[in-house]
Amino acid sequence: MQKSIGDVSKEIGVSIHTLRYYEKIGLLPHITKDEGGRRRYEPKDIDRVRFIKRAKRMKFSLSEIHQLIRIETAELIDKPQAQKLISEKLQEVEQGLIDLMNLKKDLSGMLNACFKSGDNHDCPIIESIKDNKETP
Repeated sequence: MQKSIGDVSKEIGVSIHTLRYYEKIGLLPHITKDEGGRRRYEPKDIDRVRFIKRAKRMKFSLSEIHQLIRIETAELIDKPQAQKLISEKLQEVEQGLIDLMNLKKDLSGMLNACFKSGDNHDCPIIESIKDNKETP
């Protein structure tokens, strides 16, 4: 059963603008239109939008999602390419976890310094952010 762009937007939780954009950049195939020029989404189109949304939740970029779609739609699935893409994403997530743990440690230290200072005239949190040099 075909659905309108508004119905798909509500059902999946993406904006109409986003759906049009996905079609424009090729993440979605050209969506058929009815005689009034309104987009009509087939079940396969809706499944693709769900795939894109799930991949985005998994922190894949639109470019990476393009790659996943190319792998999915190829006559022969390029398993090593898929493995490489997922392996790279896993490394990115692992680094992000390390970064988040370091951020947690820094924020906890700042908050503890603020509680210990007892002084309402300066803020160790702000001073700590000012003094902290970026490390590559």
